Amino acid sequence: MAYLRETLLSPFASGRRATARLLGALPAYQIAFWPDGWEVFGDGQVAVRDTHAMAEARRWYTLAERNGARDEARRTMAMHGVFVPRTIVDMAGRRFPSEAVASVAVQLVAGEWIRERRRELLAAPAAALAERGLAWCGSRHRPGLDEDGIRLLVGDLLALCVDERLLPDAVYSLVVRRADGYGVCCYSCRIRVSLESYACRQVEEILDTALIPWNRAVSRHGAAARIISLEVQSGRARGGHWT
Repeated sequence: MAYLRETLLSPFASGRRATARLLGALPAYQIAFWPDGWEVFGDGQVAVRDTHAMAEARRWYTLAERNGARDEARRTMAMHGVFVPRTIVDMAGRRFPSEAVASVAVQLVAGEWIRERRRELLAAPAAALAERGLAWCGSRHRPGLDEDGIRLLVGDLLALCVDERLLPDAVYSLVVRRADGYGVCCYSCRIRVSLESYACRQVEEILDTALIPWNRAVSRHGAAARIISLEVQSGRARGGHWT
């Protein structure tokens, strides 16, 4: 029975071992900024960007400093399962000349935490890699865009799609709302258009595709969240008001 059980489970065990080896071989900076806090460029440079956990940790540090309880920040975050060292959080926006330099830098400032983080990921390697697979970044994505920047971007893409006859020449209205909360900030774009409801889905799909180079999906509590999301609704503009 033991031999039969081992034979039946061996494909799963070997697959898990291969996944663990893949995860275990990742450079230290990727473990530090897991699952989506880096971008490697063609010349080998590494740019650090906020993960959901880093952005959430930054909120806790800010709150603790505001309340004069800086030493309590780590304990409070640990209770909520969101602890990230301040030294790692402060690296958001940094750019390193190579992956090796990035790995040395993070190990110098948070080596023990990174080793512990790698052990946590290796405990469930398939789940860790699946979480990483949820995230993506467009080639023209620029961090730090505000409501006005998103409004200009979506408005320009909308006008371009109309000019290229990808979308009908209709009356469009755009409202951008910031969905902040904890973690990486996202933006919700609501578009009203003077078309029938059945045509709104096509407008939404085309604009979603047009946004890909500028958009990004982050991993948030095991699910993918787009930085820029769209909702297109049917409406009619009458007397300066939409109905």
